[in-house]
Amino acid sequence: MAKLPEFKTDNEMAVWFDTHDTAELMDEMAVVVKDFELMRTTFATRPLDIRVRSDHFAAIQEIAERKGIPYQMLVQEWLFEKLNEEVPERV
Repeated sequence: MAKLPEFKTDNEMAVWFDTHDTAELMDEMAVVVKDFELMRTTFATRPLDIRVRSDHFAAIQEIAERKGIPYQMLVQEWLFEKLNEEVPERV
């Protein structure tokens, strides 16, 4: 049976969980019940109207459907990722 590795940092743990299947480790993990306060922040938003090729739009919709999210959310996610690469101090 696989064993959960020990991590030196929270970031190391986050990267590991993002890149590994944890199904075999479920019995080893403890159930954690913790209440926490959720703070929602509101950012000013503006609409962005862009034209994309029809086949690209269809592919975006297919990917979003596979992920179970609206296609607008998927495009926002991709834009955020690219902005974070290009200008991380602004994100």
